[in-house]
Amino acid sequence: MHRILSSTGALIGRPNNRDYRLLARYCPQLACDGFEFILYDSWYEEIDQLTAFLKKQKLPVPVMHCEKTIAERIAAGGEAESGEAFRRFEINCRLAEEIGADRLVLHLWNGPISDTRFENNLSAYPILRETAERHGLTLLVENVVCRQDPMSHWVELYHHYPDISFVFDTKMADFHRQLDLLYQPEYEWLWRENHIRHYHVNDYGG
Repeated sequence: MHRILSSTGALIGRPNNRDYRLLARYCPQLACDGFEFILYDSWYEEIDQLTAFLKKQKLPVPVMHCEKTIAERIAAGGEAESGEAFRRFEINCRLAEEIGADRLVLHLWNGPISDTRFENNLSAYPILRETAERHGLTLLVENVVCRQDPMSHWVELYHHYPDISFVFDTKMADFHRQLDLLYQPEYEWLWRENHIRHYHVNDYGG
């Protein structure tokens, strides 16, 4: 079954001070099959209130998008940064489970540090996945814009973890001129083996 979801990131962000309470007003106005809820780093201090609010709304949220700076901490490496990244990821997983999601979108690399220390991100993946699965979640790695190119990282991840799942973002792919790679024979495995479990469909006019 294919479902059309709206990202809550299209509704709330910096222009409206990331006020998640606005979802009560905006979401009922949209004709879609559900929502992909994205967590922002400024919400950790009120995570209990946020969780209660979302559960009260009873929104269909089959997919949650992790807070994006987790990967920056993982890439930075070191006990303190990695420990904080895994702590925050656990919070993301608990929230996703509480609001009824079964898939969790992850930026495995992100921000200025991006994929400059990809070996750290690569080795962290199985820990993140195990945590997600304990909460009944399928972890999806997104083809996020990076210094190298996201498809090469997908291929390396696949070689290390052959049953990995991905989310394909059209904007991210187009930024790297990789939007058409899905139609190339060497990448058929991505859809033939059902590795792409979710799509972000949005415009890029950069």
